[in-house]
Amino acid sequence: MVSNIDTADILKAIEFHGLTPTDVFTSEDARAYKPRKELFEFALRTTGLKADEVIHIGDSLCSDVKGASSVGINALWLNRFGKQIPNGVESISSLLCALDKNLQSDNRF
Repeated sequence: MVSNIDTADILKAIEFHGLTPTDVFTSEDARAYKPRKELFEFALRTTGLKADEVIHIGDSLCSDVKGASSVGINALWLNRFGKQIPNGVESISSLLCALDKNLQSDNRF
């Protein structure tokens, strides 16, 4: 999980929602906010994963899609409100749709 939210706040939200992410990387940790590439590079470096081994799902074209793409990470735009989709952007309308894309793809995520 990569977030612009400060570490203490995201950890509280994760606990509240009963989530169990493998790792959490915040702008506070990386000392850079999305869309700056430092946060994404920090997450890749810390996990030892390559950009083509992960996917970033986010609801901001600028912060999420632009930021992840800047380091070669495939990004899915979470377009909950049916906004017009820019050329070259892959979008989903809900997080569950990401699972459908996984079943139809080459299992990259």
